[in-house]
Amino acid sequence: MIFPLDGAVRHALTIDPTVWIFDDRKRNIDELDREAESDHDAYYAKMGKAWDDGLTEGTRVDHNKPMSRADKDAALRDSFAMPFAPFLKNAEPLASATHVSFYGETTLTIPLADAALVYLQFSKDGKVLTDGPVYVLYDDQCIRAVDHIVVRNEI
Repeated sequence: MIFPLDGAVRHALTIDPTVWIFDDRKRNIDELDREAESDHDAYYAKMGKAWDDGLTEGTRVDHNKPMSRADKDAALRDSFAMPFAPFLKNAEPLASATHVSFYGETTLTIPLADAALVYLQFSKDGKVLTDGPVYVLYDDQCIRAVDHIVVRNEI
């Protein structure tokens, strides 16, 4: 199931969480409480390794890299969430944007500055969410059945 991210943004997005299982940015729900390196640091570590490997081994393009057995097993048993911040960054909120609203079973509106703390859960125990497409995990809150995200100029 896809859902929109729109409102006070330069680029409205249509988000498809069914493909996130293959995304390296996903996080295991059990590890969200642990202190982890930031996405920014992880990105630069990965790119640095790719650069070093390119210098020592030469370049190699492998677009169809298969999932490892451990990754497949984890995908079939674990619960995963995706950080919301990269999607918000790609949508490019307007300078006047102040808040983000998540519409699901209930509505959650948070300041735009706090959006970096939001995760979008897309699987539970290796299965797609039955009351999804996503849950919003923010602070100690879980908003179920979120199907629309709006960036707002005001509350």
